[in-house]
Amino acid sequence: MPPDPTDVTHPAFLANYLASLPRPEHVHGDPARSVREDDFDGHHVVITTTYEITVDGQPLNVHIGVSNDGTAHCHGLPNYQIPSVVDLVRLIITAFPEEFSPGASGDDHGPHGDPGEHHHHDAHDAHDELPEGA
Repeated sequence: MPPDPTDVTHPAFLANYLASLPRPEHVHGDPARSVREDDFDGHHVVITTTYEITVDGQPLNVHIGVSNDGTAHCHGLPNYQIPSVVDLVRLIITAFPEEFSPGASGDDHGPHGDPGEHHHHDAHDAHDELPEGA
């Protein structure tokens, strides 16, 4: 028997609720920026990395974080620490294919925004579809 999407404990309930919320006006943001800090041998180290990510020539505006061990994560897939930013982008494409199909954005600019910011319902299913090496 399929799960009841009106059951508040089922992920589909949250997905439907989030999908019903108004979307903020999209503005092309700055490149993704990650700041890592470490204290080592009496020194405070700050590493700032900027990522400009495009898919099929179109900007991918995602909020990326990189841990001190080099693993990457994003808001759209909060339960995953991915081995690299490349693997993270592969996972985003796999988890949110509708964001990367022709006409996905409704205009000529390609996919917009952080796919995971607006489509959390796919994030939990992405585990079974991790890219090779993730």
